[in-house]
Amino acid sequence: MQLKRIETVSCDVLVIGGGGAGLRAAIAASLAGVDVMMASKSRIGLSTNTYISKAIMAVAGSGEPVDNAAIHQEDTLQGGRFLNDRAMVAGIAERMGDEALFLKECGVRFGMEKNRFKVLHVPGHRHPRHLFGENWSGRDLVIPLRNRAQALGVRFAEHLFITRLFTETGRIMGAAGITGDGGFLEIRAKTVILATGGYAQIYLNTNNAPGITGDGQALAYDLGLTLKDMEFVQFYPTAMGRRGSRLLLNEKLLAQKGVTLENTDGEDIFVKNNILDRMAVTRDQLVRLVMQEIGENEDGRQHVVMNLSGLSSEAAGQMVQILPEAYRKGQRIFPVAPTTHFCMGGVVTDARCGTAIEGLYAAGEAAAGAHGANRLGGNALAEIFAMGGLAGAAAAADSKKMEPPYFSESLAVAEKHRLEKQGDAEGISPKAAIRELKTMMWEKAGVIREEKGLKFALDRVVGAEKPVAIKTRVDLIRYLEFRNMQRVSEMVCRAALERTESRGSHYRSDFKKEDSQNWIRSILIRKSASGMDCRRGELGTEK
Repeated sequence: MQLKRIETVSCDVLVIGGGGAGLRAAIAASLAGVDVMMASKSRIGLSTNTYISKAIMAVAGSGEPVDNAAIHQEDTLQGGRFLNDRAMVAGIAERMGDEALFLKECGVRFGMEKNRFKVLHVPGHRHPRHLFGENWSGRDLVIPLRNRAQALGVRFAEHLFITRLFTETGRIMGAAGITGDGGFLEIRAKTVILATGGYAQIYLNTNNAPGITGDGQALAYDLGLTLKDMEFVQFYPTAMGRRGSRLLLNEKLLAQKGVTLENTDGEDIFVKNNILDRMAVTRDQLVRLVMQEIGENEDGRQHVVMNLSGLSSEAAGQMVQILPEAYRKGQRIFPVAPTTHFCMGGVVTDARCGTAIEGLYAAGEAAAGAHGANRLGGNALAEIFAMGGLAGAAAAADSKKMEPPYFSESLAVAEKHRLEKQGDAEGISPKAAIRELKTMMWEKAGVIREEKGLKFALDRVVGAEKPVAIKTRVDLIRYLEFRNMQRVSEMVCRAALERTESRGSHYRSDFKKEDSQNWIRSILIRKSASGMDCRRGELGTEK
């Protein structure tokens, strides 16, 4: 299909992505006195994972006096099974105290009690250190940040799908994309920040926002950048709904007296497995317990049960924002099952969020390293705000040293022509192609993995493709998302096949044990002349 025209705009710092990491980066860059533009394929802040989150973030030292950033780091490394980037973990833990105060300055309203932050204790963390929005909603976070960014003069380019990044002699030069009305936009930028989130939408069951399709990972791959840890996908243990779209917050609810997680025979899963301390059970461990019970269900039911019958009225009154609507109508038994929640893999960056390409940065779920093999609850929002602020400041500082970018107009023309030639006149719809991919990835490369299923999925991902019909601008964007999802799915399958052990969120039924003698190392993925290069990184240590 034909795109309407070529338009060109310029800025000092281009932020790609409209979630918490992108907003925090844009604010930091704007406060440094440079011209900032945000590009998002949806409404900035409002159609993102940050928006649909429960607004819970880990801030060391917020609760008990004995807690500090060093202990938070240790907890995070333990939870990530020692594959984390230690410098990144330290930076997040150390920055979050100031970040919480900055967010409050921006207008974020946290749960408070007598002028002090209320705190929550989340499994995997030794101390209560989690702040939360006063309404337990991502709206508590993104609305004030969106307003702050606009007040600072950050330009919003909404409903703009970025299709390519441009480089010249090892430096980022800008990007191009499709506008909401079917035009073609070329953006010339001194520096660019990828804050596009993860890739959980490659799976059929997920609670992620619709646009989380691995776009940033695919853009980085096409430039030849290295990605790592793509096999590590976190599945949240207790989700409701046909496709796991709604979370039942086990970190809060299972800590309450009288609340149980039961199999279909009515047995308490924790009691059955001799687990005395529920707060020590991390998400990856609980997912495996749930999947074990599902596998043992003789009637084929694909769920366990969260039983809230013993929850006191007083406790329920204090948690009204996180309880399902049906609870207020008398329901107490809720079927739950795992859903795709978070992705640990992404672009390799340095301590300033910089990539191997000068002027290009990555922050939040688009970047790898903070969480290693598994993310502890509350560390996602900690990462996006700490690293988003760091990336924005670094991008702004570097942009001041750079001359305005210049690259040949032929690059934009070639990209426009490439987009206009995508797809076929006849074939299945992009929606159908995406559905097939998501179903296959859930069944063969999801919670429980093994060699046969992973090879089947990989063959399907890289094998002969069905023709996909493109008739409208929406079809074209969906097809481009599908292509990004294909690319990322290949990364996940290759990395999951390569890692012949179980570690963190990655569980191989044919290699059930963690093998620290051989596998305290990341799997690195990069584009090569022969295709996708997948290799093992250097062997590390737990110490």
